[in-house]
Amino acid sequence: MGSMNHVELLQRRSRAFYDYASTALERGDYDVVVFMCEQAAQLRLKALLLRMLGFMPRSHRVRELLGMLSKSLEDISKAELSREVARFTEDNKDDLRLLEEACTRSRYLATTYEKEDALRSLRVVEKLFRLVEDVEDDVFSQR
Repeated sequence: MGSMNHVELLQRRSRAFYDYASTALERGDYDVVVFMCEQAAQLRLKALLLRMLGFMPRSHRVRELLGMLSKSLEDISKAELSREVARFTEDNKDDLRLLEEACTRSRYLATTYEKEDALRSLRVVEKLFRLVEDVEDDVFSQR
């Protein structure tokens, strides 16, 4: 499978996780919502990084992936976009931390999430998707 096809596959999976998270919210499965939101965010960032770098980072931490994205943008002289990604990460650090913790806690620990946690997770993923789309529009429309 070529890297562009892999990018598209990751993007589709990311959207599917997000869509299923919305369905889980309607069912009241808040633990599942938060977990699926983390997966949606992680896969969407990995798709973008694969497209930009030609390889997919091994990290699973959303904030670390955002840091890689910011650095990659800096490396290609996209300083304003790099700062925008860094601002997003800082402004949403609590919600991003919630997603990262959910990756493990919702599956293995006796942690439960409430409706507000689920709503926060969906909102931050929506914002992340918009950020990624802005980056893609800027970076790839120039090539």
